[in-house]
Amino acid sequence: MVDGSEARAARLVRRFSRYGVRVASSWITRDNVNDLVRDHGLAGEVDLLSLDLDGNDYWVWRALDVCSPRIVILEFNAAFGPDRALTVQYDPAFDRGAFKDVTAHFYGASLTAFEQLGREKGYRLVMGEPRGANIYLLRNDVAPEIPASPVHAVYPDSLHDPQPLFDLIMKAQLPLVDLGVDSPET
Repeated sequence: MVDGSEARAARLVRRFSRYGVRVASSWITRDNVNDLVRDHGLAGEVDLLSLDLDGNDYWVWRALDVCSPRIVILEFNAAFGPDRALTVQYDPAFDRGAFKDVTAHFYGASLTAFEQLGREKGYRLVMGEPRGANIYLLRNDVAPEIPASPVHAVYPDSLHDPQPLFDLIMKAQLPLVDLGVDSPET
């Protein structure tokens, strides 16, 4: 486990070390994620990667290439809706709390953005939590009998209208990247 806060990392050590879980305190960026994974002995094939950064999740997973997890769990931003491939603009110091005066829903990436990135990386979307927090992707060579799920089948709230949030984001001039329109940063 990795946490950007030394205090939270210390709490995680107290809570999980008895189960053999190793904890590191580091702020994760797209520039350091591969070194973090490699330096902690997790390069190569691994069973599970769970990514929940509340911000740069899309950019960090996009950059991660030193390990090949069989299963990937990603927290997505359900408030962005199921129809658009969106993510916050990359900022290595992204802090979700900095936007709380505008909205609590400016973070991470949409389900569609992760599904598209997963396909590019050789994964298929297989399910999502009913409460709309996490999605599960399988590497294409793992359990081929489990079919891919369409985004709309996984999205938790078919009645949700994200347009008021998009209007708020545009009015506040928050940096949102539409991956269907904008070219991703390199």
